[in-house]
Amino acid sequence: MKRRYVVLSLAVVLALALAVPAFGGPTNIVSALTNVKKTAQKALKTAKAASVAAAAAQSTANTAESDANAAAAAAKKAQTTANEGVTAAKNAQTTANTAKGAADNAQTTANAAKAAATAAQTAANAAQATANAKFGQTSSRTGNASGPHTTEGYSEAICPSGTALTGGGYTASGEGANEIVPTYNGPYGSAWFAVMERIPGGTKTWTVTAFPSSSWKE
Repeated sequence: MKRRYVVLSLAVVLALALAVPAFGGPTNIVSALTNVKKTAQKALKTAKAASVAAAAAQSTANTAESDANAAAAAAKKAQTTANEGVTAAKNAQTTANTAKGAADNAQTTANAAKAAATAAQTAANAAQATANAKFGQTSSRTGNASGPHTTEGYSEAICPSGTALTGGGYTASGEGANEIVPTYNGPYGSAWFAVMERIPGGTKTWTVTAFPSSSWKE
């Protein structure tokens, strides 16, 4: 083992002895070391510059990522707003459709009512024509007032000569007008009779007046 170390040491010495003359002696070694140092410093500067550039690039990338995230959030919010707008538009369309349906139904009802009114007017015109054909002209008159009464009273009104009785009625007045009931209210020959009677408990007096309706043809 000791012999091997001796041989290795001699090999190292021999290598140095051969290398030194190749570099031109000690002066060439210093110059080479100086060049190596300069190269190393230049490489260090380049590395530092690259590191600064890398840091700037990283900052730019971070800013870009932040902007991208903000843009994505804004886009998501805009999409949500758009979706809400679409939903609101659909709801508005549904409401409009419902309103239109109600308006259409109302128009249909109005048309039906108009048709019914037209039919009623036609029937009324026909009835008036029939009445005119049968009765000609009509009129009413007021009979003589009868009263004041306390328990029972009547009034009669006779139609003019040449006319036909078509109906009639009565009016009551006085403080006891709300305390009486008719016991007869109808035709009697060519006259209209209204017979009134006071209800139990009544204390006030009243007056009754009959009136007939009559018709005639010219």
